[in-house]
Amino acid sequence: MTSLVAIALLSLKACLLLAAAGGLTLVLRRRPARLRAVVWATALVGAALIPALGALVPVLPIPLPVAVPALTGSTTQTPDTLPGVSASESEPILGEGRTQALATTGSTADPGGRWRGVERAALVIWAVGALLLLARQALGLVSMRRIVRRARPISDPGWRTQLAVAAEQVGCRRGVGLVTTSELDVPAVFGVLRPVVILPGHADAWLDDRRAAVLQHELIHVVRLDWPVRVASRLAAAVHWFNPLVWWAVRRLDLEQELACDEEVLSLGSRASTYACHLLSIARAAVPRPAVAAAGLAMARRCHLEERVMSILSHRSHRRVGLGLILSAVVVTAALVPAIAAVTPTEPQPRTASPELASVVAEIEATEQSFEPELERIREIEREMRPSIKALEDIEVEIDHEAIARIQAEMQPILEQIQAVEIDMAPVQVELEAIAERMREVKLHIEDGTLDEVQAQIHEQLQAVTRDLESIHLDMEPYAKQLQELHKQLEPMHSKIAQLTEVQAAKIREQVERSREITEREREKISRLEAEMERAHRNLEPVHERMERLHDRLEAAVRNDVAVVLRSHLGSVTSPAAPFDEAAARLLDHANTHLGNGLIEVDISRREAQEILTGLLLPVRIGTQEGFDAALETAVNEVCHLVIRAD
Repeated sequence: MTSLVAIALLSLKACLLLAAAGGLTLVLRRRPARLRAVVWATALVGAALIPALGALVPVLPIPLPVAVPALTGSTTQTPDTLPGVSASESEPILGEGRTQALATTGSTADPGGRWRGVERAALVIWAVGALLLLARQALGLVSMRRIVRRARPISDPGWRTQLAVAAEQVGCRRGVGLVTTSELDVPAVFGVLRPVVILPGHADAWLDDRRAAVLQHELIHVVRLDWPVRVASRLAAAVHWFNPLVWWAVRRLDLEQELACDEEVLSLGSRASTYACHLLSIARAAVPRPAVAAAGLAMARRCHLEERVMSILSHRSHRRVGLGLILSAVVVTAALVPAIAAVTPTEPQPRTASPELASVVAEIEATEQSFEPELERIREIEREMRPSIKALEDIEVEIDHEAIARIQAEMQPILEQIQAVEIDMAPVQVELEAIAERMREVKLHIEDGTLDEVQAQIHEQLQAVTRDLESIHLDMEPYAKQLQELHKQLEPMHSKIAQLTEVQAAKIREQVERSREITEREREKISRLEAEMERAHRNLEPVHERMERLHDRLEAAVRNDVAVVLRSHLGSVTSPAAPFDEAAARLLDHANTHLGNGLIEVDISRREAQEILTGLLLPVRIGTQEGFDAALETAVNEVCHLVIRAD
């Protein structure tokens, strides 16, 4: 059984035990609180002992429901594809629409690895939680022991006399120490062999009636061994820390122990109203001390105060509980502990395969073994190909991007200045475009005359445009000088880029040549390995064909075995013509069938199995309907998760 299922089963057993205890305390709700405290104490101690008792008592097997067996640590492997065939190429073994696979003998795959990882994580989480709670309990015990050692023994004759009187009243015949300390604000009791009543430092100011009530209350805890019982309940909480029902039961035990002591004090003559005032006064002066509170029995813990006060004020007179009644409550509760601890879920026992099915499975396993060398060779080829593929993936042409980036950074300020000059020149550029437009629109009127006269006519007509061009030329001259200067500054950088480009080109040519050599070498190796892989797959083709034939035989053999199961349960309530073979075939068409480790598992939903069998076999029923329904229920229970051992 897996660790995760073991923890879940442990929690379930504790829940059953505590639920039974809760039902019993509900029946005893009008009886003295001591009885309910005994029931809760026995149940919690039993919950803590369930893990140990489970290994000692005889196992009481309980068959699991159909859907559960896979959780109990079955060794059947998770389905995988046919060895040597990819998932896309594999075909279902037992018919269309079903999942079927053959687990390779000796396979190194670990399909349950993820599930085992979850199990380990759950076990670690449980162990860490339990250890933290145990450490907290140990810290509280150590702290309480130190408080007792540092406490001052009370030698006051008045206190000693009242302690002796209270011991006689409650029937305490053990030696009980009495100390006082400023480290506690409420009375408490601590210890088993040498119990000690611990009083707060301000207890000297109490009146006699409060002193008597407090001493009676704490000595009743000593007589009834409430302190060791409470420690045991914390151990149960540590074992079952993830179970909220256990924590609730611990709280109920704490409350019932205090209520039982309150009832006993009231039965000794204390007035209910006066005693309730004592509790309220003591609780009002208390300061929470978590570590100490977990280790000692504090008289007035605030978490239960309201319920206790209400119970005291509505106090009904109870007779003191006899030992026989207490033992009866203990026996009734304790009897459940070994019974629940012995319960162990079991899987259905596998059926023995028919000779034909066993023979087919043996042939399949032998065939798997025969092509294992070829499969190993394919895996080896894949391992050999990985370095070549990695070498091809790692080919990369190196370019000195950093050097280029540095030159570009140097050029950037100059380029920005050029851009600024171009922006400043934008209005002048607009004027030039306007003059160009005017030039396109000019129409010269030339009259006849000599060449000089014609030139004079043209000059006269273009004189205005010429003046504008001369003005623009004067405006652009400063910008032209700036651009010329900036381009001179860029010339060295252009030279650097040219040199760097030449160096980079030489490196790239060298790297490309080297990469070509690597590529040719590795591709040649990969081609050789691919040819070997192809030969290995061709060698497996006859094996695949044989496996397909074996799959057909396996389908027929499993169908025959399922038909035998159906006939064994339903043959007596159906006619001889009952179509059991057809029923088995239909069941397998809707089932998931797995083969691994010599086991064949057939899983089908209960609803589908019942519908198929009812539809085919009800028309050929003989005998009563009740007999047929009972036989059908038994058959469905078995075929829903049918396990056949074929090895």
